[in-house]
Amino acid sequence: MARRRAKTAPRPRPEVRPAPASGPNPEPEGVEEGGSSRPFLTRPRLILIVALLLATQWSLAVLSLLSENATVDEVVHLPAGVSYWERGDYRLYPHNPPLVKLLAALPVLAADPDTESLYRDPRWGWADANKAAFAHGFMLLNAPRLMELMSMARLVIPAFAVLGGLVVFDWSRRLWGSWGGLISLVLWTFCPNILAHSRLVTTDAAATAIGLAATYAFWHYLKRPTWRRVLLAGLMLGIAQVTKFSLLLLFGLWPLLWLVQEMTEGGAAGRLRRIGRAAVQGAAMVALCVLVINLGYRFEGIGRPLGSFDFTCDTLTADRMPPVPAYQEDPDFRTLDLKAGVLQFRVNRFRDTVFADIPVPLPEPYVIGFDDQKLEAEGVPVRAMMLVDDPRGQGISRYEISGYPVYLDGELRNRSWWYYYIMTLVYKVPEGTWALVLLAVASIPMARRARSSPVDEAALWVVPAVVVLVMSFGTNIAIGLRYVLGIFPYVFIAVGRLAPWASGLRGAARAGATAVIVAALSATVSASLMIHPHYIAYFNWASGGASRGSKHLIDSNLDWGQDLVNLERWLDEYAPGERVGIAYFGQINPEVFNIESQAAGGPRVLDWFLPPVLPGTLPERPGQASGPPPPGLYAVSASMLRGLKWRVYAPDRWPPLSAEPGAFGYFERLEPIDQVGHSIFLYRVDAEDAERLAPLWQAATVVPGGTAGAAPGG
Repeated sequence: MARRRAKTAPRPRPEVRPAPASGPNPEPEGVEEGGSSRPFLTRPRLILIVALLLATQWSLAVLSLLSENATVDEVVHLPAGVSYWERGDYRLYPHNPPLVKLLAALPVLAADPDTESLYRDPRWGWADANKAAFAHGFMLLNAPRLMELMSMARLVIPAFAVLGGLVVFDWSRRLWGSWGGLISLVLWTFCPNILAHSRLVTTDAAATAIGLAATYAFWHYLKRPTWRRVLLAGLMLGIAQVTKFSLLLLFGLWPLLWLVQEMTEGGAAGRLRRIGRAAVQGAAMVALCVLVINLGYRFEGIGRPLGSFDFTCDTLTADRMPPVPAYQEDPDFRTLDLKAGVLQFRVNRFRDTVFADIPVPLPEPYVIGFDDQKLEAEGVPVRAMMLVDDPRGQGISRYEISGYPVYLDGELRNRSWWYYYIMTLVYKVPEGTWALVLLAVASIPMARRARSSPVDEAALWVVPAVVVLVMSFGTNIAIGLRYVLGIFPYVFIAVGRLAPWASGLRGAARAGATAVIVAALSATVSASLMIHPHYIAYFNWASGGASRGSKHLIDSNLDWGQDLVNLERWLDEYAPGERVGIAYFGQINPEVFNIESQAAGGPRVLDWFLPPVLPGTLPERPGQASGPPPPGLYAVSASMLRGLKWRVYAPDRWPPLSAEPGAFGYFERLEPIDQVGHSIFLYRVDAEDAERLAPLWQAATVVPGGTAGAAPGG
């Protein structure tokens, strides 16, 4: 008789924890020393922490935007967005795609701004309507509530920071675990440069978040190339293209990431099939992208023949031989503007070729906007600012270009330095963040758990590298860190690898690594909170801090016109009723404060004037003050102080005047008594100061180009 086998209890099946979608699988999080396996980061706690961090960032951005006024570009972006909705065309400010302007204008439209008379202005009927003139008209018509309208528009922008934060956390979490995701999210939340632009009606923060989200969608597609993911990636690619032209880089970066994936993980078997599938799916992404672009522009001008465009950028043009004067080419010639000047020397390279009649499947304003932006990025031909037959230009090559005035470490010039963006990162990234980035790079060869798959690493490092290289060597436009803002989220995600790296250490090494990470994160958080609400003006401690920032950088790195309202508050507190000379870098006329007060039945609140300029730096006007500044109080923007050419305002006229470089540089010889938001310097000029400055006017001579030949400020 067979012996019956004794029954035994079934063995318990081991718990299988899901691994991240890619990359190393970190050790269970929150395992305590005493052997307890209860994790600290439970799902509810994790959701709460993420929500608190994103809410903190949103709150900091909102409080900051309410304490500062609109910057240079915002003053033009918002009225353009309003016109898109009201007139249904995109002629104003085509240099940037319309998405951000459309979204920001929505709450302003609900407030019913005054715009009707602007469309009766003959200049509105021009094909290249003057965006600055339209913006200043909008400002004048709505001056009594301009600050309120701008704040309403700006409140839309922090939502992009929240979107970017969600993607940063989720991507990092999938690679490095929840602790890694939180490290990345803290860096994103408290990055002063992200906070600086996540409250402005400009394209920079939106492009950073949307470009990241689009690449994240493509990364998911690479992991599992389903048609659902094809559609999502194509949709996000299209949204990216109606956000900012620099995101055209995705058309080159995405195939590169696919190639890395194929060459490192694909294998020889089935390669042709995978290539064919990728080609079909890639074409579907591009087709969906084109559809989204056309929807964003309401299909305006779609199908226009390629040869019919008046392109100006070097990429899309050929030399016009011989050059043709603008008044001869254009029967409706009004004035020698930038476009008319360039067209004297250049012609659409596709004109009179077999490609001339090909219909362009993209909206006309999108194509024109790209051309305009590309021209500015390449640099404007110097000869384009004068007529072909002007004898003054005979000695100037039509290939000589001049870009935006660029300032770095005390030097102002018209051509950028190749290392400009590297130096902006050195000066404007917190030391704590730098420490974590360097530690993250050093940790890669130290431990396997600090590394991920080749395509993951490529996504995190190749994108930032390409952006910096293109901006440094492929353009001549270097006026702010914002042009490389898009690299930040990828680097923050890469830093998340420090979580699995530290967790893999033992004993004192693990405790030390954790302490370093916490200390560096704390330093970044502290730096961000200490500069609040003046995030644009942030400079790290090693560079001298925000108060010395203009020694290194100006323009949107420090002084973008954001502190005019804070100047008015300073004057109200420390110099009530006192007359003040204002040389302001921005696009809000200081007279707005008086119009606003008088519209409410109050008195003029700002008694101001334009300070004297050095001879030859401003068109002469009746009653214009000459000679050194008389004793009194003066407020000078950092960008004007360092010699930047820009528009300035005078109380006796609404349109701005164009001041040449160095017009107010003489203030560098004086010692400021205070700073407003780190971007506006206050001076108390006495009789002795005026006497000391007088020789600058006596020795000044006008040099070709209209700039003064006085000794520079020191």
